[in-house]
Amino acid sequence: MHVVVHYAEIALKGRNRPRFEQLLCRQLRRALAPLGDVRVRRLFGRLLVELPSDVKFEEVRRRIGLVFGVAYFSRASVLKPTLEAIQAEVDAFVDGASFETFGVRARRADKKHPWTSSELNRDLGARIAERTGKKVDLSNPDLWVELHLLSEEAILLWQKIPGPGGLPVGSAGHAVALISGGIDSPVAAYRVLKRGLELVYVHFHSVPYTSAASQYKVRDLVSHLARHQGPVQLYQIPFGEIQQTLVREAPAEPRIVLYRRFMLRVAEAIAERERCLALITGDSLGQVSSQTLANLDTVGRAVSLPVLRPLIGMDKLEIIDLAEKIGTYETSIEPDEDCCSYLMPRRPATWTRPASIEAIENALDVKGMVDQVLSGARRERIEPEP
Repeated sequence: MHVVVHYAEIALKGRNRPRFEQLLCRQLRRALAPLGDVRVRRLFGRLLVELPSDVKFEEVRRRIGLVFGVAYFSRASVLKPTLEAIQAEVDAFVDGASFETFGVRARRADKKHPWTSSELNRDLGARIAERTGKKVDLSNPDLWVELHLLSEEAILLWQKIPGPGGLPVGSAGHAVALISGGIDSPVAAYRVLKRGLELVYVHFHSVPYTSAASQYKVRDLVSHLARHQGPVQLYQIPFGEIQQTLVREAPAEPRIVLYRRFMLRVAEAIAERERCLALITGDSLGQVSSQTLANLDTVGRAVSLPVLRPLIGMDKLEIIDLAEKIGTYETSIEPDEDCCSYLMPRRPATWTRPASIEAIENALDVKGMVDQVLSGARRERIEPEP
């Protein structure tokens, strides 16, 4: 079986384009590896995937649909670049298809062939019309017959299927994603995966002060997201002791801001271990008290790494819609005990200043608290769900 994969944004990368193509090839091989011997090679502005002939195309379709960087893809026939071979394959193709209107797109990538693209379009279009009695429609046909004529082969595309778009995972570098068991953070992770970031995940929990439900949920969510990346690392971070300390030694109102500053410090330490260059959060501006502009500013100043917030301009309904689309919503709404709801103050501060929060932290052993949490961190390898 052959599949042709097309990209869009990668074509704009200039001299860096081969690196992006290689990463896309690697991600395609990873995604399709369970199906048997997979070969991916670069052609003129596209990739050709070769698979065992007995593989079911629906499974191929599902797996390629998870690979970021794919603009669209098509099942294909690879032929000798002769007019006789092309005509015979087109005849067999249209004889097995159900349609009322059709269009033909022929693209001659190598100009050494004696026919122009226009001549091929006319020849094949007339042949199909005569053979089937169907009408040509170049605006919205039931069937597109697409032919790519390369140097040593001709490729006939059977069906054009949209891919997820974006850039190949790994092309933009590495980052740490803070992930809870809620709706927002998995969607934030998905959005930066689509932009080419490779992620390490960090989850904060309050076990044994709360149940372990959020840990189980996060494993499921990370496994689902790993379909786009491959096996990933998840750090499970016990956060209850820091929360207990802050309840005893800090004012109640800014407690959530303090929690989040400590979370970023811990995540930054893990980012240094994993050689990551940014932190990813699921913040949406104004959604909750800790996500006001002032509080986001105060929280972000706790670390030197950039804090990326892919959902910052999205409202809750938009985030829910995307969570449903990518398949994380049903898991995210399962009940659990999130660490941020543990020891929640009655009136969380909605407006904090860095200086006032730093004054509170000056009375604390910040480094010792972070080191203690890190000593209890558990690192897990999460495999992609099937």
